[in-house]
Amino acid sequence: MAIIDESKGVLVIRIVYDGPAMAGKTTSLRALARGVSSRLESPEELGGRTLYFDWVDYVGGLFEGRQIRCQIVSVPGQRALSRRRKLLLESADAVVLVLDTRRETWDAGLGWVRETVPYCRAKDPPVGLVLQANKRDAPNAVDREEMRESLRGITPVAVVPSTATNGDGIREAFVLAVRLALDRVRALSATGRLPTGRPAEDQPRELLERMRRAEQAEAQPVEQTVAHAVAVSVATELAPWEPAEPVTSNEVDGPEERAFVPDPMIPGGMIWPPVDGRALLHEAASLRIRPELTVRADWAGSGSGFRFHSSARALFTDPPRARDELIEWARQHSANATHLSPGRAVILADAGRGRLRLWQIVRAEDSLRERLALALGLEEPQQVALELVSIAERLALARESFGSASLDLPCTLWTVGASEPAQPPYVGLMPYRNPKRLREPTGRALLERELTPHLRGLRHAREDHEDIGTALAALNGGAHSRAPAGWLARRVLQR
Repeated sequence: MAIIDESKGVLVIRIVYDGPAMAGKTTSLRALARGVSSRLESPEELGGRTLYFDWVDYVGGLFEGRQIRCQIVSVPGQRALSRRRKLLLESADAVVLVLDTRRETWDAGLGWVRETVPYCRAKDPPVGLVLQANKRDAPNAVDREEMRESLRGITPVAVVPSTATNGDGIREAFVLAVRLALDRVRALSATGRLPTGRPAEDQPRELLERMRRAEQAEAQPVEQTVAHAVAVSVATELAPWEPAEPVTSNEVDGPEERAFVPDPMIPGGMIWPPVDGRALLHEAASLRIRPELTVRADWAGSGSGFRFHSSARALFTDPPRARDELIEWARQHSANATHLSPGRAVILADAGRGRLRLWQIVRAEDSLRERLALALGLEEPQQVALELVSIAERLALARESFGSASLDLPCTLWTVGASEPAQPPYVGLMPYRNPKRLREPTGRALLERELTPHLRGLRHAREDHEDIGTALAALNGGAHSRAPAGWLARRVLQR
């Protein structure tokens, strides 16, 4: 949908408000229209329910010297009108998904998320998604932690709480959606795919006519595809950035660094991936995590399912060099995406006095170390033995898988995921390039390094350690004979 209207000197983008019937889309647009001194138009409605769309037109802000014109439309939420909904989603540069977060409607809302996410991700570039969690004033609204936990298994998504009836959260959700739309516009512009000319629909009546023509022609529904090869290179996804403060190439002396505060409104060109990264940053920003300086002069912070980290050498006084490093990190993440756990972003943050600091943000996942801690507390020796063998197998499989990565991924109990996909994911922080790093051991040497300290502790902590060793011996001669965990555990536990 995004297009440069040269006749008016504006960039036109479309923000589509999606969601189930009665979730609050029209109420949200009414509140937004009041806030931006515009008016809402609904070409056709029945009993207060949208049949085609609601429309708000708003001009504000600048993109590369041009004003930004936002066509803000809402879809009809009734399932019987799904064809009209899909036609509107096809034109979206960003989607605000409005959900009723009351207990009785929350599960149905999650189904709407699962349906909308694949469509947004399949577009090239992806369409940004904001979840406007509406009706937060209801006494039976699900709490925010439950919402976050439910959404973790679906996708990184920015969640903005709202109460549309009084306008709370409406502007915040809209502003974030515009940011995501502009991230997409930058990717289109960088690859020469941002068109110029007159918008296909300049007024509500033109959009209504097109939708009616499409229905008359019995247009087929928009085909949704989950997988789509991203043709935009990492370098072009990251739009150029110019610092607000002058920067010199010399070392900067003076006051301490500006405190890092996660900011979902960070300018385009300073975050990767542009869409999912901003959604992840928005979620992290609500947690008020504040990284601290470590004894190694790194910055680190964690909590509520997130980890922040920046190396001591990741502070830059030269913007081109900082940008080159961001692009290189983005390339490394892209090249090794099949090995990495989801929920990752790399950003350049303002560190004060013209300096930039490179940060990585990672959504925390349970590791084999946590799984091992639970295993060692199991009551039955047979259960402990089964878990030890499984953990050892996952560790060995991860080492084999990480060998095909383009950089050395440390293979430890802390960096291998505890989940059970076919290929164990790397859940640690992305390692910094270090040509002097020693190669990781494999096979028995790897297991001995990782498991021996814990098995020694088990030998002293449990009176039934010999029974565990016996159970391991039995497993080692059966279906699990390919795992050397039995050899190692018996050697440690029974000597």
